[in-house]
Amino acid sequence: MQLIILALSGVSVVSASVQYKTVLKAMGALPDPVSGKSRAIKVDITVNPDTSLDVRMIIPVRSFKSGNTTRDREVAKILGYPRHKFIFFTARIPSDVVKKALESESGEVEVDGVLKVKGKAKKYSWKVKYEWISDSRLKLSTGRHVKFTDFGIKPPSLFGFVKKAPDDVEVEGVLTLEVER
Repeated sequence: MQLIILALSGVSVVSASVQYKTVLKAMGALPDPVSGKSRAIKVDITVNPDTSLDVRMIIPVRSFKSGNTTRDREVAKILGYPRHKFIFFTARIPSDVVKKALESESGEVEVDGVLKVKGKAKKYSWKVKYEWISDSRLKLSTGRHVKFTDFGIKPPSLFGFVKKAPDDVEVEGVLTLEVER
C-alpha cells in the first residue's frame, strides 16, 4: 500500500476533454447530428490515505464548441447559463481499482460518479477504459447516455417543434494523466 501512495503522489493532468452528442430529428428530413466539445476543464485529484482517489471536474457551460456559435449559445442557455455557469463531475476511485490500473497495461473498470448539471445531481456508473500510452502517461476514457430530463432540461428543439432532440444525450470524457509508477 505504501508503494501505491508513493506512486500516486506524482499525479498530474496532461489533458482533459468532454464531449456531448445528440441528434435533432424532423419528420421526413435527414437527422441533424449535434456535437460539442470542451477542453476548458479544471481537474482536481486528491490521493486519500487508503490510496483511493477523489476526482473532481469542473466544466464551464460556455466552453462547449460545436463550430456554430449560435448553437453554442443555445446549448449554454439550455444548460442553465448564466445562473449555472458550470457542470460538475465527482467520483471516488476505490483503492482496488487504482491498484488494478497501476499493475496492468490496459483494461476496463466501473466507477460510480455524480454528474451535476443545471443544479441537479445524478449518480451514474461509468465504465472507464484505461491504457498506459507511455511509461508515465495513463489515458482514461468513458462514455454513457444520460437523459436531459434527469437534470430538469427539456430536450432541445430547433425552429420550435420542427426539429427535436430525443431525451437522450451521449456524454464522453477523456483524461490523460502523468503518473509515476
